[in-house]
Amino acid sequence: MMQARSDRRIRGARGSRSLRLIAAAALAGWTVCVCAQTASQKVAPPAVAPTNATAVPATAAPAPVRFLVMADRESTLAASTSGRFARVAVSLGDTVRAGQLLAAFDCGEVQARRDAARAELESARVQYEGKVKLQGLQSAAEIEVELAASNVNKAQSQIRVVDAQLAQCNFVAPFAGRIARVHVKVGQGVNPGAPVIDIVGSGPLKARMNVPSNWLAWLKPGEKLAGRIDETGDAVTLKVARLSARVDAVSQTVEIEADIEGSGSAVLPGMSGQARAPAGR
Repeated sequence: MMQARSDRRIRGARGSRSLRLIAAAALAGWTVCVCAQTASQKVAPPAVAPTNATAVPATAAPAPVRFLVMADRESTLAASTSGRFARVAVSLGDTVRAGQLLAAFDCGEVQARRDAARAELESARVQYEGKVKLQGLQSAAEIEVELAASNVNKAQSQIRVVDAQLAQCNFVAPFAGRIARVHVKVGQGVNPGAPVIDIVGSGPLKARMNVPSNWLAWLKPGEKLAGRIDETGDAVTLKVARLSARVDAVSQTVEIEADIEGSGSAVLPGMSGQARAPAGR
């Protein structure tokens, strides 16, 4: 009886093991089926149709270059000697003519020295004339006459020195133009080299700019560029007048100057703008 029970237990264990193997095999088959179905459902990426078209790069227009508006002539009058201003005859923006008095030092002391030098000259001339008369009467030696003549020349030279100092007391316009800045006031003292008045010429305006060096292949004096003033928006024509004799090796640019044509009275020195190369360049 005990032997029969043992046999049943063995048969039951074997049956349970068989069931587990069958279940595992079924699960593995289901997994393979699902993976195959998933793989079959993947969509292949769409094929890109080949094209024979070749993109043509667009030709970029030449970039504009900046230019600076300048006067045909400009100058800063400076003091050559120390002094105190007794007169300032112009103000900011005034129009002046060539040779017009703009300002003057108080040169009373210099004028007094000139008067003294003039008196010394008259005295030297009287002495010289007296020595000449005495020489005619054989009462004066030749050396005395020569010394008297030397004193006359010395007095004349002294007057010329004082006249040069007086000329430095007055500041006159070197050319016709307009006053750009007045640095001094009446009663103000200055040292040698101090700026006094800035003046700009009233002639035609010009433009100065640095252009790419490859423009030299076509850029020549007389060539015209289109420009526009930033401050006023005025369209102007820039006629190339001068080209530098050297190309900047670092920036590969060359400096040029051009005459501004068609500018109105609103365009002033110091303004700026943009210039473009002619079409097709």
